[in-house]
Amino acid sequence: MEPLFLKDKILSSSLSPYDNHCIGYPYENGYITAPVLSIGISRETFSHVGSKVLDSIIAYDRAEINGTFIGQINMIIVSSFIGSRGLIWGYDLARTDEIELPQYLSPKSLGKDFDGITIRNGENLRKASLALFGTRDEKHFPLLPGSHVPCAGRFQFAPGPTALYTTLAIGIPEDRSKYACLLMEDVGQILSLEGISTSARQKISLNSLHSVLEISKNQNVKFKEIFIDLIAEEIKAGDIGCALVAMPYFHLAKNAYAENLPNLNLKEWVSLKAKYFKA
Repeated sequence: MEPLFLKDKILSSSLSPYDNHCIGYPYENGYITAPVLSIGISRETFSHVGSKVLDSIIAYDRAEINGTFIGQINMIIVSSFIGSRGLIWGYDLARTDEIELPQYLSPKSLGKDFDGITIRNGENLRKASLALFGTRDEKHFPLLPGSHVPCAGRFQFAPGPTALYTTLAIGIPEDRSKYACLLMEDVGQILSLEGISTSARQKISLNSLHSVLEISKNQNVKFKEIFIDLIAEEIKAGDIGCALVAMPYFHLAKNAYAENLPNLNLKEWVSLKAKYFKA
């Protein structure tokens, strides 16, 4: 018997035992994923000739709490697929499509390589993640502190002056019962003379999008949609930056659940669940 991609059944098997905390995927039943992209910066304070480890850790920690809060977790880096037992927050659940493609991408820049594939703005998914987990100062349904959380992800440190970026492309296959969604994460430095320019953003995002096409050829999987998201930030001299992209695999807090969640958009879900949000 082959697995079937049935949102309601996957969701009902993907619930945390806790009312207001999500937990890392316990490697049984279904799971949910949600993307987080962030850049954290630390002033070089505890570094010396032999080590920059402490300041790097602080930059990494700040990346986990800047914007969407995924702090105080034991992140376990895993590979980058979402199978037939996985749901994407902001797409399969509490969907939002409010933000059009970023200005640095256009049908002309995409060319004919993506004919028949819908390119979507991954910032919509990042916005949905923020609504689910909340922030450091206003937590919604955060991951349980100290829990072990599998995450598809990458990170990179760099001392200033430089510019760091992080990007995520998500390929959605036509048949999710048969094929997995693909996550392509990239982090790095922008070393061009123009810095964080429109052309630099376009080149980096197009590389990510084309990488999804290459994997589709490798695996003989046809993707119907690709999400793309990118953030970048300048790192000043005397600072250490950390670019982070993470997509936690988790079970959903009980109070975040709603029976018709696959049919709710993000605004509808927030209106139902805002009473549980805590400052």
